[in-house]
Amino acid sequence: MKDTEQKILDAAVKVFSSDGYAGATTRKIAQEANVTEVTLFRKFQSKENLLKEVLIKNRYSISTLNKLLNVNKNADIERDLCILGKEITKDMQDEKKNSISYMFMFMLFEEGRRRPELAEILESVFKTNIERLSEYFELQMKNGKIRNINAQSAALTFVSYFSCSAFLRGIFVDYALSYNDKDVENFIDIFTKGILKVEKTENVLEKEKKLQKLKEDISRKHEALNSLEEQVRELEKE
Repeated sequence: MKDTEQKILDAAVKVFSSDGYAGATTRKIAQEANVTEVTLFRKFQSKENLLKEVLIKNRYSISTLNKLLNVNKNADIERDLCILGKEITKDMQDEKKNSISYMFMFMLFEEGRRRPELAEILESVFKTNIERLSEYFELQMKNGKIRNINAQSAALTFVSYFSCSAFLRGIFVDYALSYNDKDVENFIDIFTKGILKVEKTENVLEKEKKLQKLKEDISRKHEALNSLEEQVRELEKE
């Protein structure tokens, strides 16, 4: 029973991807799954229910943010976000290599504009991602690792970069928009540090002066010590 349902779901993804929702027929999906159309209707009742079931089955696998909540107080935020970003881009690259999966996602977003019930499911996927990432930022604010910000806005900015990049790379050829670890690192650098040049405050400058003076004092003392040691060695020779 389970195998039959999965065969139909897999076939639906393939047919929806190649023909679009409007062009896909339950007959063709049944043929692709090697089952009768009667079996398809008995399992899923309609083409619309089938599409919703495909999306529901995959809604949780779309999210890759779960592990972000399992962080310790001293976590390196820039490193964590960089790892997360690279995993997201890897998943997207794998999807693009699997053209069926990639085209299916494009079809879903297109259908979501016309079908409120699908838009609601899609929205829940992105909402889950944003909520989890918001929780991560809020945790790091409590831990004193980042300044007070609007956690949801930060999460939306992060997720939007990768979502928008995926769509652009689906439209343009790969050489027009590269997709590698360096791109992710550049984005995380801008995301975590901003684009404005930060001028050093008077306190910071004062601390740097004191630190420099201490280093110079230590250097002079080392030189004096070396000189004394040399004198001791000379006296010992005599």
